[in-house]
Amino acid sequence: MNSCCALPVETIARNEHLTNGECCLITDVSQAPATAPCPVSQTAGRKIQRRTLESLLKPYARELLQPAQYYYCADPTCPIVYFSNAHVRTFSIGELTVPVFDKDKSEETSVCYCFDWTRGRIRDQIVETGKSTAAVEIAQKVKAGECACDVKNPKGRCCLGDVNAVVKETLRNLSR
Repeated sequence: MNSCCALPVETIARNEHLTNGECCLITDVSQAPATAPCPVSQTAGRKIQRRTLESLLKPYARELLQPAQYYYCADPTCPIVYFSNAHVRTFSIGELTVPVFDKDKSEETSVCYCFDWTRGRIRDQIVETGKSTAAVEIAQKVKAGECACDVKNPKGRCCLGDVNAVVKETLRNLSR
């Protein structure tokens, strides 16, 4: 395998397998700018593949997709999830089939959409064992080619940065 995912599991688990911030499993051939400002929050949104929207939007919303480049808004206070710099319709939280990690802080919300790691599952494992194996387990599955971040994660990319952040935050909160 000639890819960033061919690296050692430990490297992948630390989210150090990305090339220029992107996973090799997610290809982008669009000439659109890499970022664009969300029309509501003005947060710089990252370019997202159309197949991500097609797999996560509810059927009625999917029918409203236009032939444009869409972007993901990560601002936790903004209701918009997907927007375009082409002045077409935006898509909000309620139009997705899954809760959005950046916008839904509940314990049941997925951090890893491919392998069902939620904030609560990570917290429970840390409470029970003193550590989390989430990143390593996910990395092993990424290395085996079992992930589908581009169609399961609303961000359309690898979750390991978020997983590691949740683990660190949980450990910090539990040590108080």
